[in-house]
Amino acid sequence: MEFPIRLILAASNAAHRLNGGFIKKYDTIGSDKECNSGLLYKHFFQGVDLAIEDQDYVMADEIVDYLKGLGIKAMERELTEFEMNVLKFVTSDVAGKDKIGIAASLPKVFLNKMESDGWEDRERELGKTSQYVGELHTRHTFKNAKVEYVRYIPRTMSNLITCSIDNKHIIKFFLNDTKEIAVKEGENADITGYIKSQSVSKWTGFKETMINRVKFSEQKKLKA
Repeated sequence: MEFPIRLILAASNAAHRLNGGFIKKYDTIGSDKECNSGLLYKHFFQGVDLAIEDQDYVMADEIVDYLKGLGIKAMERELTEFEMNVLKFVTSDVAGKDKIGIAASLPKVFLNKMESDGWEDRERELGKTSQYVGELHTRHTFKNAKVEYVRYIPRTMSNLITCSIDNKHIIKFFLNDTKEIAVKEGENADITGYIKSQSVSKWTGFKETMINRVKFSEQKKLKA
């Protein structure tokens, strides 16, 4: 049994909305929560209605339009296996039960990519003025640093935190403990760290200061 891609994505958006985000099957162990893929399976194969709304169809169209752009990226670089599967899905007319898992994750993928695009614009703005801050190989306290962006790196199971200083300069650091986090993106904190390096990023071409052994004022920690 197969269903139209637009309908599957609308149902996926409804599941994401009802769950307040994306919940993996693994995260439901020992809880009364239902994973997103489970909600989709019940909707399409067990008659449990997800009460799809117009907004879910609107977002489905946005997801398809945006993720079809992976085809353009494929001309610039080799896509990952996941990206290839996503592109194949959004360019199809229908899909079956075997695609429920990937469909369940696409609202999160889409929202993360939209957030990343917004951050890239902000990073370019900061990059125009960013200079090195503090003295290399010393500990330094960065007063009133603003948390600009938090990105989880699955490969290292850590968060890469980017902050701005005086709305001009870029500092970055990793947090390995992803469970204990307390300052949200957009908030400010005094941050003390050892200045490990000051260099031009090979990814962005901007000057940035990289620190480690980080401590927050008043025991604040970042909230992803």
